[in-house]
This record gives sequence, C-alpha cells and structure tokens, in this order.
Amino acid sequence: MRGNSQARFLGGLGMATSPGYPTEEIMDAIRIANWLKNFDRYIDPPGCESSFAPLPGRDRGSCTVGIVHEHRFAFYFWGLYSIDKNSQNAVLISIDAHDDTGVPSEVIPDDLDNLNIDNRTELGLFAWLRLRSLNDGHILPALYLNFFSDVYVLLNDREDSPAFKTNRTELQQKDPNGRIHTVKFYQNPQSLLENLPKDSPVFLDIDLDYFAVENPEAGAVLGSEKLMSDSEIRTFLSINGPLLGPLFNRIIGLTLALEPRYCGGLVNSLHVLDILNQEFFEGTLLTNSCKWKESTTKQG
Repeated sequence: MRGNSQARFLGGLGMATSPGYPTEEIMDAIRIANWLKNFDRYIDPPGCESSFAPLPGRDRGSCTVGIVHEHRFAFYFWGLYSIDKNSQNAVLISIDAHDDTGVPSEVIPDDLDNLNIDNRTELGLFAWLRLRSLNDGHILPALYLNFFSDVYVLLNDREDSPAFKTNRTELQQKDPNGRIHTVKFYQNPQSLLENLPKDSPVFLDIDLDYFAVENPEAGAVLGSEKLMSDSEIRTFLSINGPLLGPLFNRIIGLTLALEPRYCGGLVNSLHVLDILNQEFFEGTLLTNSCKWKESTTKQG
C-alpha cells in the first residue's frame, strides 16, 4: 500500500488503540500487516470469482467475467479492467433494481487518491471496507478514478428509486484531472440505447436483483421477493434481444452481482444466474470450456 495509506487503512480496521474497545477486540496491526505482505496477490477477495472467456465476436481476445455476491465488489473487477484497458472511452452499463451510484459527498478524494489499484489486495480490501456496506455507492468512486468515461444505469420499471422520485436523470462526477463523467438513468432499454454513444466499448454490469419483484402477499419484506417469469428473464437476457443484441459485439467486460438477499434468497439468485449462463455462454462459467455464444443480431 502507498505511504501512509497502509496505516490509515489499518486504522480503519480498528487496528490501533481505540478508547472504549476491549483490548481483545483490537486487531494487532503489525501481525495483520505481515499477513497482507505475504498474501497471494492473485487471489480474488472472498465471495468473488473470476471466469475467463473469449470476447463476443471473433479475434477480439478475452475478458474476465467477475462474479460477486455483494455488488460493491464489482469495483474490484472494474479496477482490474482499468489497469489493462485499451480504450479510454469505454462506458459502463449497469442493470440493477436499485440506484447504486452513491452521492458526491461520499466520494472521498483522500481515500481514492491514495488507493493503489495496481495492488489487488488493497483494491479488494478497499471494496470490502471503504465502499458503502449497503452496496449502493460504488459507481461515483469508480468514475472519480476514471475507470469508465460515463455510466448508463438501467433500473427496472418496478423500482420507485430515489433517482426517479427526485426526477434525477443525470449526475456528474469530476475526476482528479478535471474531466467530467456523467451518470444517466433510464427505466426503458430503448431510451438507453438511443442515448448511448454509437462506437463506445461497453463494460456490462448486471445485478441479478433486477429480475426480482415485490411479493404482494408479503409486502415490502426483504427476502420475500419473487422472480419475473423465466420467459421474461430469457427475453431480456437474449443476446439477440432488443437490448443486448445491438450491444453484444461491443462488450469488453462483464460483472455479475448475485445479491441473493434482494432476489428472494440464494435459490432465486442462482436460478437467474443459470438462465444468464445459458443465454450468454456455451459451456458454463468457471470452466475452461466457457465461451460467449455468437449473436445473430446485426451490430450497429
């Protein structure tokens, strides 16, 4: 970790003398720091999986598909992408039931300026401990760090989100170089496509809770959600469908957030993942035989 960022980070973990905390609850900073120094830097954070697959289209190389339980850990895979990215104008399309953008006041320059994204351990720890634990504030920090040029958020039309309650259809974030990045919100896939730059590479981010709907019998109780019908999910995720068909050969990366607590449980979340795997890939994720299917849609 850079300079004083390690001490500050360890302090954030409660690894220093803290008044009011029993001694046995305070972590040994030196001992934990030694663990971090000797940690295998190529191990993904807990709850995260990496799957490699050739990119859609022919002769375009391959990409990492990042699978995370909690959505904020997508930030880890976005950071890895930003290190190796060949395009400065890639956009993020985030498909979600909730607005996970965050608010400008929670973008902390001192934290982000000192984050060493080249260190996978530090990047993973930052996603775990410094981003919002409610998993609703990871997009603006990613723009501050110039991971993407702009972000297009597609919220499902069943979500009465804060973005639309306040008629917020656009949000901006400045990076340290003074570049302005824009987040735009949509509830209609066609409107998103119409406003998307024609030639920009697309990093696709899907929170599986997009396909969960409130259970009217249980009310707004977390964990009681039901899924859309399988046919609805398949139609939306079809690589020849109205949303993904025109984008398919522009995809340069993919993150998938399981978020089982917002899908009505782990079985529901894994059911959606299974449908997505069938629609997107030949073979299955996390195997050497996994590769993207070929879209028959005419690419724009």
